Amino acid sequence: MTAQRKPRGAYSVGQATRESILSAAMVLIAERGYNGFSLRDLGRRVGISHPAVVYHFPSKEAILRAAIQRHEDMNALFRVSINEDVEGGFEEGGITAESFVDWAVGEMRFAMMPEADNAIALDCVLWAEASSESHPAHVHYKYRTAQMEEALTSMIIAFVEESRVDIGTKPRTLAKILIRYWYGSVVSARYADEPIDAREFVSDFLAVCVQLLHLPAHYVLRLGASVPEEVAEVYARILRKISETNEMSEAPEATA
Repeated sequence: MTAQRKPRGAYSVGQATRESILSAAMVLIAERGYNGFSLRDLGRRVGISHPAVVYHFPSKEAILRAAIQRHEDMNALFRVSINEDVEGGFEEGGITAESFVDWAVGEMRFAMMPEADNAIALDCVLWAEASSESHPAHVHYKYRTAQMEEALTSMIIAFVEESRVDIGTKPRTLAKILIRYWYGSVVSARYADEPIDAREFVSDFLAVCVQLLHLPAHYVLRLGASVPEEVAEVYARILRKISETNEMSEAPEATA
């Protein structure tokens, strides 16, 4: 006797419902934080019952892990997979980028994704919330922040040794500044009730990186050869921001 298979349509509907729940959860976390909504709130946002939410995600922590996994898959900066049997709920595989170029191109790709605006906001909210040891994402974000600092420090050291530029501070200090600028920019935008535009946000951040690393113009232009066509829009924004900043710094001071 052959086992009966579920109708393909039923499977597709189930997957679609799960995706709708996850997308709505990411928006709610970005808007209110992890503790700012309930599973019933989530059900109302999606238009389904509370039991239907629990059928797909048995707990809020399960939804949180899925939301973090979705963000990490989109951002593609870290190798992460859900594993409820380990502390923190994730198998942490380290950072994927091996150089500043890899990292910058990855962020440009991320910025071009349809849900990147909300994913950036979600990441910022969780990064701030998870500083508390009682937060279920604390272990992941503590690891993530430490890995970002180590990776950026190594990249900055390699860059300084190769290009022989003077960055004016210690590589680790600059790495910390860049991390805080990334998250601080999102916090500032939220206080000002400004929407997060991923393409504008990433291009602004990378332009600041160029300035803090004292990258010469010819070096930045040469990087264009490594930029895929699908992220050319973000790269063009970076060049425009660098040009505008240079024009402002070179403008003569007004005389009294």
